[in-house]
Amino acid sequence: MTRQTSTKARAQHAVRTRPEWVTFGISVLILAVVVGLLVVRAFHTDAAAAPIADRPGAVKEINGQYFVPVEIVNRGDLAAAQVQVVAELTIGGNTISSDQVVDFLGGGETQGLTFVFADDPAEGDVTITVAGFAEP
Repeated sequence: MTRQTSTKARAQHAVRTRPEWVTFGISVLILAVVVGLLVVRAFHTDAAAAPIADRPGAVKEINGQYFVPVEIVNRGDLAAAQVQVVAELTIGGNTISSDQVVDFLGGGETQGLTFVFADDPAEGDVTITVAGFAEP
């Protein structure tokens, strides 16, 4: 094989067909997306779990029992486990306390609860708090 024949073979082999260019372009695009996602993930920090309690609706009275709706919202990016929610009803210096535990609350997730009291919450002051939680 002479030098001229070798150069011609390389020149013919260097020409790419349309399907080869399309495949190459798609491969480069996929690689760029993967690298971009890795870079974004490397510089992104998740906010710690931050569950809070809120009273979204009105108290309902059914058969002499008062139902107090409560929403627990995790304002953080990370999950919270064993979220303990405490409701206290204070009427004339007397405090009635009740608590519930939400097993798992994902980042940004909302969970509804209902506390039941024998006394009318309108006659006193209801305090709803998140007493604590664990990181799963």
